[in-house]
Amino acid sequence: MDRELNSVWNLAEPLALSMGYELLKVESAVEHGGKVLRVYLDKAGGIVLEDCESFSHALGPVLDVEANVEGRYHLEVSSPGLDRPLSKLAHFSAQLGNIVQVTTEEPIEGRRKFKGELLKAEGEGEASAIEIQVDQDLFRIELDRIKKANLDYFASEAKRLKADSDRGRKKGRKA
Repeated sequence: MDRELNSVWNLAEPLALSMGYELLKVESAVEHGGKVLRVYLDKAGGIVLEDCESFSHALGPVLDVEANVEGRYHLEVSSPGLDRPLSKLAHFSAQLGNIVQVTTEEPIEGRRKFKGELLKAEGEGEASAIEIQVDQDLFRIELDRIKKANLDYFASEAKRLKADSDRGRKKGRKA
């Protein structure tokens, strides 16, 4: 994470925790010719519009005074949505068995994009890593090498439906 996003994260995370939220991700983008700082939150039971509004009103003034953000920007606070971002080991651990999409900063075995079943999430600190099965290949990826990672909700649901269907067929044969 670059210096600017680190600054926003370090200010947003304690505020989020104090308000009962979990900070999932902070990102910066240029959209429609302007800079956007996007903050993703979650909480038990999910995030609603009022949560995003109250957090935005609390975080905006803090960023204006204390953050190392260059230039003008628009602050957006959002729920993670169906294809929720994954950045912490705990986020990955909660998605074991699901389909995830991972993009790395640098190539691993000649590739930067991985889409497959998340099999493991383990380690501590800089030694944290995930294992993802892409087709028949297994990849171990350290969290600090990940540029972007998301749950693939629809692929995960399709996998779950297929597994349920397969179990139903097997039960039907035994009867």
